[in-house]
Amino acid sequence: METIPQMISTKDLAYLSDMFEWNYNAFKQINHFIQEVKDGEVKELLERFRNMHEDHLHFIISALKKEEFEECECDDCECDDCECDDCDDIDEEEDDEE
Repeated sequence: METIPQMISTKDLAYLSDMFEWNYNAFKQINHFIQEVKDGEVKELLERFRNMHEDHLHFIISALKKEEFEECECDDCECDDCECDDCDDIDEEEDDEE
């Protein structure tokens, strides 16, 4: 669905709430690990993941506020609609590691 309906059902609201909680918990845990990790490459990767979850949080909040919003623009997510080069690069890196 490309547009948010004027009225969100209770089921949709519950799902949005769950999605917010999942992303918020991941955001908090990643923040903790960023403080603990010493390796620069790992820290950089964790920061990318933290930013991805933060983008998702802002997206969910804007949907609930019924603000004008754009599609998720995070560089790290592998959303089905995402056609950016960064997501393709991530897929290639994962293939190389295997």
